[in-house]
Amino acid sequence: MKADKGNLNTIKQHSGRKRDFRLDNLRGVLILIVVIGHFLLPMERTRLVTGLIYAIYVFHMPCFMIVSGCLAGSVYKNGRFRWGKIVQLLWLYVVYEIIVNITEGLLAGQIPPIPDFLHESGAPWYLLSLATYYMTIPVFHKLKGSPARNLVVLCAMMAVVSFAKYFIHVGDFLALDRTLTLLPFFYAGYYTSHSSADSFFQKPVRWAAGALALIILAVVLCCTYDHFMKYHLVVYGADYTRYLPEMWGYLWALNLFWYLLAFTVSFGLAALTPDREMSLLTYLGKNTLQIYILHRPIRDLMQYFGFYEAVSAHNKLHVAGVILLSILLTLVLSAKPLTIAFTKLRSVFDPLLEKCGAL
Repeated sequence: MKADKGNLNTIKQHSGRKRDFRLDNLRGVLILIVVIGHFLLPMERTRLVTGLIYAIYVFHMPCFMIVSGCLAGSVYKNGRFRWGKIVQLLWLYVVYEIIVNITEGLLAGQIPPIPDFLHESGAPWYLLSLATYYMTIPVFHKLKGSPARNLVVLCAMMAVVSFAKYFIHVGDFLALDRTLTLLPFFYAGYYTSHSSADSFFQKPVRWAAGALALIILAVVLCCTYDHFMKYHLVVYGADYTRYLPEMWGYLWALNLFWYLLAFTVSFGLAALTPDREMSLLTYLGKNTLQIYILHRPIRDLMQYFGFYEAVSAHNKLHVAGVILLSILLTLVLSAKPLTIAFTKLRSVFDPLLEKCGAL
């Protein structure tokens, strides 16, 4: 990407366009954060570990969904719906579900003979949710318009979702709880216009947004353990039924407040992300697939073989060591041979899909 004042390349990337380095770098940052967050989760909840987890979870998947929306422009274009993209995602979901069925089964003491493809709250949910969003694009594409109209649509979407969660209790069936909750983030990326991207990445707005994002993360990091634990489920997009009954009256406001925080941090992080090629970081951003699919079962196996019994959440050096290990693993899993292997895995059905005109 180019300089402080971006153009279309600062927020979107389509086939045939010049590589979007800001978007690649942002994906690289996000996959590092995702792996760190997942490796911290099995640790005991000390003040430091709790703060780190919620500082990550308050924005990392919302931001990933915004990026996914930015990249979804080619799914439905000029009246053509490329449904083959959905097939690719569902195929990867099946593969991922089979893998985690084994590793999670080891942790549980028994591996189920058949994976439960209909219920998912672990890492594979992202693929299933993304496939669902792709299915909705022909409908929500019709609502896309001027920046002002898009903003109204997104605000309405957030309000509807926040209140709909009182009545729709789907839980982890087809990952619909998270799919519903994160819907506004996906379409925030999908609706991002050229002019709004240009304005956002100008210097004054860029630095103000970045500073605000860092302040919010610092507050979450320092205050989660003492003040925010009662509300921690909001960062998971949890079903309202999981909250204490005395909280139900204001859960809609809590959900909207989290939307505001997540959007602010996400766009602030995007504003601070370099818009030039950063070699390693850019490379990670181009190769998130194998990292995403492999890191979770590796963590499960480490947990199964006693890794988390050997580290203490009360030892800050141990916590730092887990973070460093997460970063190193992310780098290892971005290796080119794995990229080639996962490209082949993703494209298993491509010859058939191309014959059907679905790609």
